[in-house]
Amino acid sequence: MNDTYFSTMKEHVLAFNEAALLEIIEKALNQGVAPADIISDGLSPGLEMIGQKFEVGEYFLPELMLSGNIMKNALDKIRPHMLITESKMSGTVLLGTAEGDIHYIGKNIFGAVLEGDGYKVHDLGVDVSPQTFLGKAKEVNPDIIGISALISVAVSKIAETIALLKENNIQTKVIVGGAALTRENTKTIGADGYGADAWQGLRITRELIAGEEGIR
Repeated sequence: MNDTYFSTMKEHVLAFNEAALLEIIEKALNQGVAPADIISDGLSPGLEMIGQKFEVGEYFLPELMLSGNIMKNALDKIRPHMLITESKMSGTVLLGTAEGDIHYIGKNIFGAVLEGDGYKVHDLGVDVSPQTFLGKAKEVNPDIIGISALISVAVSKIAETIALLKENNIQTKVIVGGAALTRENTKTIGADGYGADAWQGLRITRELIAGEEGIR
């Protein structure tokens, strides 16, 4: 039954059919399907295919933005089923997409997964300057700072952000993710961890907060 739900969700994501997607998500939740499984097995595969179509020129920015808005509304429906009580908060994470990059789908999924695991998330949005990361880090004192980038030009801004944080004695661990990042350039820019997807990002977040090494 779950596989049927997931395949249907994927079809609705690819068809940009928001109403039908939200309906099947609600049915799955009511049947006890885990929110994390809905995201990883139902929504993410569809989004990955949209990303692939964008890369080869079959879809364009309007479709990408539409899919992002649909994902936001889908996550809003799922999120209440993932939240853990405030007394069980696992830590605080500051998120944002690097300056020069407006992609947010992966970041939003990661934020929802973090919230589902009990973390308090401060999301700065997209096109976030190094100075904005620094100011918010001083304000909320996060346990982890997560920065994403899907385009290569934003990688230098991540490096600039990390350098600025260190210059200002911000000791918070920084993890990165997105198509523009690899384990190799993660080390080069000075980040403490790399997550290829939201689930790996969650594992790295747990490890870094526990004092373990993030980059393998």
